[in-house]
Amino acid sequence: MVARSSPDTRAALGARSGRKRAAADLLLPRETSIKARRSNAAKSTAVLERLARAIPRPHVELTFEDPWQLLVAVILSAQSTDRRVNLVTPELFRRWPTPAALGAAEPDEVETVIKSTGFFRNKTKAIRSASAMIAERWGGQVPRSVPELLEIPGIARKSANVVLGGGFGVTAGIATDTHAMRVARRLRLTLEAAPEKIEADLCKHFPRESWTKLGLRLVLYGRYVCTARAPDCKNCPLNEVCPSRLTKPEGSWQERADRQAAEMEPRAQGFVRP
Repeated sequence: MVARSSPDTRAALGARSGRKRAAADLLLPRETSIKARRSNAAKSTAVLERLARAIPRPHVELTFEDPWQLLVAVILSAQSTDRRVNLVTPELFRRWPTPAALGAAEPDEVETVIKSTGFFRNKTKAIRSASAMIAERWGGQVPRSVPELLEIPGIARKSANVVLGGGFGVTAGIATDTHAMRVARRLRLTLEAAPEKIEADLCKHFPRESWTKLGLRLVLYGRYVCTARAPDCKNCPLNEVCPSRLTKPEGSWQERADRQAAEMEPRAQGFVRP
C-alpha cells in the first residue's frame, strides 16, 4: 500500500519547493548580470583591439597650431565639415593671430572670412566672445578643465573633450559627435540618444587611459567606414562583435583591419598633434 501524505505534509513540501524555486530565481539575475558583464568586457576588449589596429594613428581632422586655434576650429565645425573649416582658418588666424585680436575684431569682417562654414553670424559671435573671454580671463591661455571650458561661448562637453584631448593630451572624457554616437549604438555599447548619456555609457565600458584615442577612432570610423547610409560591413574589422552588421565579413578581422589602416594612414598626414 502506498502511504499518502497528509495535507500538512504536502503543504510543507510545497512550501519547501517554492522556497527552492524562489532561491533559484533570486540567483538568476546575479548570474545573468555576471554573464552580461563578462560579455560586455569581452566586447570592449575586442573593440579596443580591432580599432587600434584599424586606426593606429587617431587624430583630429582639423588643422591647428595651438589649443586656442583648435577651440576656434571646433566651434566653426558645427554643422560644417572639417575640410571646409580647414580652408577658412588659415586666413582667419592670419588676420587675427591671437585671442585678444579675434576678440576685438570687427564682426562683419570675421563674418566675411568664415561665411562658407554656415551659420556665420552665430559662429562669429561665438568665436569672438570665446576669444575675448580667453584673453581677459585666462591671459590668452585656453583653460585645461572641463568646467572652465564649458563656461566659454560655443563650447559644449563634446567640444571640451576634443580641445583637451587634441590640444593638451588631457583625458577628460570621450568625444561623442554624430559619427561616434552612431557607431556606439550600432555596437550596442549604449541604448541612449543624448550625447552626455552615450559618453557616460562608453566611459563605463572602457578604461580611462583609452578614452581620448577611442573617441577619435570612433569618430573616424563612423566618418569613413560605419557611415550612416552605407556601412561597409563586409570589410569592417568589428563585424563579428557588431549586432547591427548587415552582411558577413570577408577574410579575418586582422586582414580587414590592416586594409582599413592602409586607407586611414594618408588621412593622418599633416595634422598637428600635442
